[in-house]
Amino acid sequence: MSEVVLGIDVSKKTLDAALVFDNRTLCKQFKNSLTGFDLLAVWLASFQIKQVHACLEATGVYGEAVALFLHERGDRVSVVNPLRIKGYANANMQRNKTDRLDARLIASFCQTQKPDAWQPPSEEVKQLQSLVRRVEVLAEMLQAEENRLANAASEIKPSIERIIGLLTEEIKELERQIKRHVDQHPNLKEQNQLLQTIPDIGRRTANLLLSEIEFERYSSARSLAAQAGVTPRKRQSGTSLKQTNLSKLGNARIRRALYFPAIVAKQHNKIIKEFAERLKKNGKTPMQIVCAAMRKLLHIAFGVLKHRRAFDASLAFSA
Repeated sequence: MSEVVLGIDVSKKTLDAALVFDNRTLCKQFKNSLTGFDLLAVWLASFQIKQVHACLEATGVYGEAVALFLHERGDRVSVVNPLRIKGYANANMQRNKTDRLDARLIASFCQTQKPDAWQPPSEEVKQLQSLVRRVEVLAEMLQAEENRLANAASEIKPSIERIIGLLTEEIKELERQIKRHVDQHPNLKEQNQLLQTIPDIGRRTANLLLSEIEFERYSSARSLAAQAGVTPRKRQSGTSLKQTNLSKLGNARIRRALYFPAIVAKQHNKIIKEFAERLKKNGKTPMQIVCAAMRKLLHIAFGVLKHRRAFDASLAFSA
């Protein structure tokens, strides 16, 4: 019997499922809730289907719960970059777009491309991720309020200042909570301390990297860099177009976290400074050099954690 495939198009409130087995495709919609997940399981059981290869797009928080539900049920689950699905749709010249058609497309992608299985983060990493992402949201709100304050009318300035004060205190409390959480888990604590031995990787950057990456799950620094989207992508057409940019196919949070440390590292991190100077001599643009520095920082982080050894500029870690 061929593999049973389940494509799921995820939205905030609903799940559109396309089930492919025995040369037929059946579609059904469920609520994106625990009740909906249970009904999805009942629907699968009605066909005597014990296990599926489920596939859905990486759409952030909306798809995490159903992915975890299916994983715990014993199904093979793939959570793929939406750009891969979009490219597959373009390759198959799909012009119409509805939730049901998207579910069918995802199922077809899963059936033909055989994407890798997804592994949920460990519980301590999942909790750290929730805390770090919450700080990220509040920091954006704080920045927005500080921008408003600069040109605010006098009658609303006190209101904005109160909100700024509340947001500042809440961020501080969450950061204290993050520190307690890291300190309570020896593996996270050790990794955090090791990452901070890398020049220009501070506590916040270390926390974010550990919340978004379980380093031990990667076999090489190259595969990690690809997942983070900091690998180069070349575009060339004849002699008129020659570009090299970041692939941006991975986790945008990781790229944002590495951007400013990479800029500073070009001046203060011996390995990256020499690396950047070589690239400059080879004619690379300033942005290409920053992108390469981001990738190099991630490689160094991988090496430090792989060998469980503090950063040493005199050593070249092999990843």
